[in-house]
Amino acid sequence: MVDGTEGRKQFSPATLLAEVITARLESMQARLEQPTLSGEDIHALRVDCKSLRSGWQLRRASLGKQLVSEHQARPRDIAKALAGPREAQMLRKTHARAYGWVDAHSQRLLDALRPGLTAAMLDEPPAKLQHAPLLRLLAQEQSAWREMPLMYVELEAGLAFSRERVARLAAQVVKTREVEASHRLRKWVKYRMFQLKLADAAFGDATLAQFEVPTHGRRRESALLDKAASRLGNQHDLAELALWVGERVIPRESEAHLVSAVMALAEQRLAQALKPLAKAGYVT
Repeated sequence: MVDGTEGRKQFSPATLLAEVITARLESMQARLEQPTLSGEDIHALRVDCKSLRSGWQLRRASLGKQLVSEHQARPRDIAKALAGPREAQMLRKTHARAYGWVDAHSQRLLDALRPGLTAAMLDEPPAKLQHAPLLRLLAQEQSAWREMPLMYVELEAGLAFSRERVARLAAQVVKTREVEASHRLRKWVKYRMFQLKLADAAFGDATLAQFEVPTHGRRRESALLDKAASRLGNQHDLAELALWVGERVIPRESEAHLVSAVMALAEQRLAQALKPLAKAGYVT
């Protein structure tokens, strides 16, 4: 990557965008070529996949929704292969987190359900990672970005689209409080956050400021989106825990009490997630 603002001015916007995307793809390749992957490697690769998916979403206007979805399938499949027994792990983590927040009766019920979580984790042994198929997918992704470099006009249009989409989904969540709606909101909050990071990496802070939503206070939009996404993720995990509780064989009254307690926590996290979105101008 070229160092210095002055040195970068000689390159076209498309070249600067390609430089950032290529560096990410090369970093992914270096990680995937290792014989074994650490937890840090897997996390970084999954973040890279989300960033690539957000990049394809910038091209909704130029490529169309269907073609964007087809291109997104490659990084999505890589991330899925790296997920491992993530569902059971997240359930256990959320169980432990919820335990510290609920009432004593709910804690006793969670204690009684704990063995089921251990069994769930044992039922999902980590699969041996197949590197070759992932490297093939990555090679196809690299070719796609080389053959169709991202244009500055696509970045502008894509950021305008994600800004409108986040605002529309935020309004829907405020109105309905539905878990599925908030899950879609979180996806687009993260898309926009990665898209803004791409603009920042390619062009610097001055250009990024042109794309950001004016915020209330000193926090920048990306920081507020990151906080909102984290809290929306907690809400979704709690909702998944409540769904898991509903599938256990326990007395109906106990189930109703525990599900209600966990969903109350989920609603609290949703309310907390909407605060940074309000500061970013997405919630009125």
